[in-house]
Amino acid sequence: MYKLYESVKQLEQNASLKYGLTERIMIENAAAALEQEIRTHLETNDGQVLILCGSGNNGADGYALARRITGEISVSVYCAAEPESPGCIQLHADAVSAGVSFINGESFAECVSSYRIIVDCIYGTGFHGTLDGGIVRLLQKVNSVPCFRIACDIPSGIDRSGTIATLCLDGPLAFNADVTVTMGARKTALYSDAAKDFCGSVRCAGIGISSALFEIGQPDAWLLVPSDMKLPVRTRKSVHKGNFGHAVIMAGRKEGAAIIAGTAALNFGAGLVTLVDLFPDRRTAFKIPPELMCGTELPENTTAVLLGSGLGRNDFRAAGIAAAWLSADKTAGLVLDADMFYFSGIMPMLDSFSEKCPEARIVLTPHPKEFQSLMHLCALGDYSIQQPADNRLSFVKKFTKRFQHVVLVLKGADTVISCSNGMFVSTEGRPCLAKAGSGDVLAGLICALLAQGYSAEDAAVTAVLAHGCASQKAQSSYSMTPGKLIDAVSELGKF
Repeated sequence: MYKLYESVKQLEQNASLKYGLTERIMIENAAAALEQEIRTHLETNDGQVLILCGSGNNGADGYALARRITGEISVSVYCAAEPESPGCIQLHADAVSAGVSFINGESFAECVSSYRIIVDCIYGTGFHGTLDGGIVRLLQKVNSVPCFRIACDIPSGIDRSGTIATLCLDGPLAFNADVTVTMGARKTALYSDAAKDFCGSVRCAGIGISSALFEIGQPDAWLLVPSDMKLPVRTRKSVHKGNFGHAVIMAGRKEGAAIIAGTAALNFGAGLVTLVDLFPDRRTAFKIPPELMCGTELPENTTAVLLGSGLGRNDFRAAGIAAAWLSADKTAGLVLDADMFYFSGIMPMLDSFSEKCPEARIVLTPHPKEFQSLMHLCALGDYSIQQPADNRLSFVKKFTKRFQHVVLVLKGADTVISCSNGMFVSTEGRPCLAKAGSGDVLAGLICALLAQGYSAEDAAVTAVLAHGCASQKAQSSYSMTPGKLIDAVSELGKF
């Protein structure tokens, strides 16, 4: 996994004091990283490059870049704002001395479509608030032309929290990068839901020292990678189904969701899976796979329970059943999903778990709308659905500070996992997961790992990564059904 920081200003100061890494050295190294990215995407040196420069040190990076490649690559600079910071003023003067070509607003409008690559060095990490009218028109124009776009540090228009405050008729506006080259360390802003469609591929570039020396201290979050998965691979040969736990799925009004979750749990290593039907007299419209057991009460050997998938919002008897069971089996696993986040008693329920069974392994898996309801019911504030999506790290931190004994999995374009040990971000999921049943699969995967004895944190991290990596097996951006997703998860641990 990689460290994520909201700001690297303190890290830069430390590097300057300890290693003599001056601001000029950092700027030159940032420019070198941008140069390398440009050369990677130019098949020959005859392509035209346009660099958009702002007034601060992000602009200084752009002027240094222009000076480095002028004479070898056809490059022009457009000054989006006059240089203001000392570094920017100096690098602008150096670019002028080197004979860098500058274009004005009129020339820009005429020739912007001729550039093969456009580099955004307007704001970087220093942006906050909304874009002014001139920058709005500039970004709308460069976003519309057919070229390869590179952002320096953070695409202009995205602030350090990951929020995009400037809204136009067609939605949020920021520089729409194909690649973002972020300097020194990865920034949390690049992994908000709002930023997802504007950052492209994210590459981290050093600015003069190794990441081990630069990234000191506790990060604000961690970026997960596939190697962080701890799949339930079986190494012992003399085993039986009882060695791998008994996962129970509480089947509510929409029993199809429970069947999906149960199938996922069985395919992810749970030795036994039982569907506990809260409405035993109904006639189900679904064919229940024969490998899933059915019952009307929790089996004695239950090791983990999933509550909420397809539960319905009118009958929360299952909450009392799960609470009584967990209070008796104080270290068991519990997954709360879907409709449970509309249960008016969820706050006292979680507080009771904290008091009576603090060692229980509890994971909550809301999507943004469910998280909005959860925050309200837990007296943590009334928010729009968009607010947590724009700045989800601060919201999940607020929830975890109040409920430190549970693990929160906030689903989204990038999924955030929060617990007392810190926050983790997974970027593996693909748009094909935006479909009914995908969340039930994830809940079932987590329940399976809890049933097998995983900690709540490890179960959440591994299940989220497996879920996301499996989505990458889809043949198109829309064709992944829950069944195909479960099959793809099963392939991850292939012999």
